[in-house]
Amino acid sequence: MKIAILSCNTGGGHNTAAAAVSEVLQQRGHSCYVCNALEFMPKTAAQVISKGHNFVYRHTPKLFGIGYRFEEKYQPSLFTDQSIKAALPLYEELQRQKVDAVLCVHLFPATMMTELRRNHGVTLPTWFVSTDFTCYPGVSDLDVDGICMPHEELRQDFVAAGVPDHLLHATGIPVRQVFSQPMSREEARRQLGIEGKNRVLVLACGSMGAGPVREVAHTIVGRLRKDDLLVTVCGNNERLKQQMDADFWYNAEQVRVVGFTKQMDLYMHAADLLITKAGGLTTSEALAAQVPILYLDAVPGCETYNLDFMVSHGCALLSHDENDIAPVLTGILTGAIDPQTMVQRRTSFPVHSAEIVCDLLCKE
Repeated sequence: MKIAILSCNTGGGHNTAAAAVSEVLQQRGHSCYVCNALEFMPKTAAQVISKGHNFVYRHTPKLFGIGYRFEEKYQPSLFTDQSIKAALPLYEELQRQKVDAVLCVHLFPATMMTELRRNHGVTLPTWFVSTDFTCYPGVSDLDVDGICMPHEELRQDFVAAGVPDHLLHATGIPVRQVFSQPMSREEARRQLGIEGKNRVLVLACGSMGAGPVREVAHTIVGRLRKDDLLVTVCGNNERLKQQMDADFWYNAEQVRVVGFTKQMDLYMHAADLLITKAGGLTTSEALAAQVPILYLDAVPGCETYNLDFMVSHGCALLSHDENDIAPVLTGILTGAIDPQTMVQRRTSFPVHSAEIVCDLLCKE
């Protein structure tokens, strides 16, 4: 089979999910066409959506949250209009690629496929993957053959939103296989050149480096022992990396500053604790790597639902801001809080999610 995997360049998580499914499909002998659905829109409109989303997400998270809550009540006509305009150019490319089925890891291409299936007679099998622990606004309007949810307990939310129960599959969120492959902390630390450390804390706030990373890093460093290490992962945020380098150049023994990295799986396997915002993909990678999570309540919107779901299940800790993190960290570093208990509560979460998604796709 040849599968089209349609993503959207609004943050790195959707592309990561696409890569995870593509990895498994190719291992099974299938071919993949992976693309950014925004490519089929007029260039100006695509840039406004991609760059506008990233700017608001990184610099004005409260405004991002307001926008998300608005979408929950009112499906913006601009979103639907742009989907309709981009649908036919997308279909021309799918025909040229001769694909047998379509997997959408973002709502935008799923809306485009809905337009094609309802109004243009397209019959390509189409699936949608939710990459956050919530039912997005607009999911109930999709015309697809199946919807992949992060967890079985979300079924009632999707059904209440109007999604037919028979379309729902609790697959989990697809992540690359390296995160679920067994690896000891010692081996991961050896490969990263940080062996001999007592506790390793990883502070990472997604591909865009969003949230109060600098403030939190200073709070953490003030509570570390001499043989502890803080790894700060700044993602694609070059300005943040430069600031962190300037802040901690004198303390290389306790602070490692990292920009964009392809070794996030090793850092998670090496960590005693991951301190992060509540991105759906980051959460799922941490679940697969079995690393405890301490959330920063950084970006409202769908990430609020991720945070609430994980914390309510006892599978993550929460710090509301850089000031609130101090007592939580003190509890962890003194042993009063055992973060491993969070990992032990995660047995209900699907594992090998990319493989499960591929099983469903290939049955079609």
